[in-house]
Amino acid sequence: MTAVIIAAGLSPGMEPLNERYPTPLLPLLDRPFIQHVVEFLVEGGMTRFEFVLSHLPEKIEGFLGDGSRWGCTFRFHLARDPSHPYDILKTLHLGEDAGTLFLAHADRLPLVDLEQTRPANPIEEPVMFFSPPIRRIDPSAENSQDTRQWTGWAWVPADILKNLPKGLDEGALEAHLASTGQSKGSLVQLSNSLSVRSYGDVLASQATVLGKEFKGLLLGGKEADESIWLSRNLTLHPMATLNPPVYIGENCRIGKETSLGPNAVIGKDCVLDSDCTVTNSLIFPGSYVGEGLELDEVLVDKNRLINVKFGAAVSISESFILGGLSKAHLGQWFAGIFSRFAAACLLLVLWPFLLATALLLKVGRRGPVLFKKEAVRLPVQTDEALWQTFGWLSFAPDRKERGKGGAVRHFFLRFLPGLINIIKGELRFVGVKPRTRDEIKALPKDWQALYLNAKSGVITEAFINYGAFPTEDELYTSEVFYSVSAGIGHDFKLLSGYLGRLLGFSDS
Repeated sequence: MTAVIIAAGLSPGMEPLNERYPTPLLPLLDRPFIQHVVEFLVEGGMTRFEFVLSHLPEKIEGFLGDGSRWGCTFRFHLARDPSHPYDILKTLHLGEDAGTLFLAHADRLPLVDLEQTRPANPIEEPVMFFSPPIRRIDPSAENSQDTRQWTGWAWVPADILKNLPKGLDEGALEAHLASTGQSKGSLVQLSNSLSVRSYGDVLASQATVLGKEFKGLLLGGKEADESIWLSRNLTLHPMATLNPPVYIGENCRIGKETSLGPNAVIGKDCVLDSDCTVTNSLIFPGSYVGEGLELDEVLVDKNRLINVKFGAAVSISESFILGGLSKAHLGQWFAGIFSRFAAACLLLVLWPFLLATALLLKVGRRGPVLFKKEAVRLPVQTDEALWQTFGWLSFAPDRKERGKGGAVRHFFLRFLPGLINIIKGELRFVGVKPRTRDEIKALPKDWQALYLNAKSGVITEAFINYGAFPTEDELYTSEVFYSVSAGIGHDFKLLSGYLGRLLGFSDS
């Protein structure tokens, strides 16, 4: 059976989280929500998946892969507008034998009995699934009404998807499908449903699963006591208090006199310092919660705190209050120390060349000798309030001068003064090009996200491959490649390439 999964990735009102995560990748207990959706459908007999992506599609595709881990086949399709992702359904090549499809949205998971509802034969009209009715009380009306909401899940004839009207949003899609279903069995009311479409939905779904009101999900960890799930490699202080239901992910450290629960979920790789309290809240993986903090009805994603009750998001600049943790931080710290030491040694040897270059420029050209550009220190969070700048030193202005981008020129005009920035810990030998705040804000969102997670350096992938002044496309390709390839081995390869160009006196 084939499932068509709409994973557009944007949810109105959740922009602070959507900057980092497409909505289907928001966590529900120990794994991203979309993984629960996939595993639920695989358990129900689905073997082929067609995913429609839009916002941050590379993150969803990178997480899911080709489907082989579930014994399935995954294909991905890109919709330009996340609010109108359905036009692409008409172009899916599903094969001539695709009579009935299962349509689902990856930010919702209703409790559908796929075995009982699966049509025995190809159907001519959709079978739509609705969440339990909510009692709406209007004081001005004589009679209050029960309202129900479509879950975004349905059995649908393939021909209907191939002939959808253009420009549908979800409301219009629901109306179109409902208008084609006239029989009594075409609308099915369900008993329960999960969702991550809003901050409130995230916590409500979390409470539903912790309360064991939604059966059929695969969960890691061991239920050590009634409604207390503990994962592997957990350090739990004996004076910590757990008030069920509570879920704690793997590799976490819970401090002295910390109180967790009820309805608290701590993602993997988190550290909670002593004497903090977490109730009715979700701590995203890799987060740090400082000593003595009281968190109630909030979402915490590293340094970002979201008050669910008021829908307000704030970023905390003091890392001892809230912050992010990474296994790579220690290695990055040592690499930074080594870079600064190596730069200091080089400057001790090369300072005569630095001084001679400055004197020659002073005599031989008009205008300033030393240029300083206010660049943003990397890596950094996407929140602009956290961006710190430094003065990037260079003997050349940062402008395009075709034909003047050779390695020797770069060495004397950029590398030598850049050693000072490396010694101060502001740059590395190898990285992406340093940019100002305005230059970063002008980058496309996907490029900007990759750039902010990288480190900046004097020598860049773009320079090694294309010279000092690459085109915009060459720069984008180089920085995207470097952001996913950066490491000691790759940096050493670029340093070797730079040295080869320099010793060969290549001006390519």
